[in-house]
Amino acid sequence: MAIVIFDKKQQRVRCSDEEFMQAIYSSKTYAEISEKTGQKLASTISRYARVKKQHQEKGLDIPSISTKVQDKDIKDLTKIVDISKRLKQYHSNM
Repeated sequence: MAIVIFDKKQQRVRCSDEEFMQAIYSSKTYAEISEKTGQKLASTISRYARVKKQHQEKGLDIPSISTKVQDKDIKDLTKIVDISKRLKQYHSNM
C-alpha cells in the first residue's frame, strides 16, 4: 500500500521497494507501474533507471519497460495533411 506524505508545496507518494518491484514484474509500461505505485510518471522512470543500474552492477536482469506508444490513426494523418495543404495555400496567397 502506498504511503501518502503531505507537504506544504507538494504531495509525495512513496511506496516500498517490494511494491515497486512487484509493479515492475507485473507491468509492461512505465504508466502501468506509475498507476500501481501511485507515483508520478517522471518519478517512476527515474526510480526504474536507478533500480536497473543497481541490478546490472550485481549481474541481475529485470524486465524491460517501454513507454506507452499511442496508435496513430489514418484519420489523424489525413487531418494533418489537410491542415498542411490549407496552411500552405494560405501562406502562398499572402
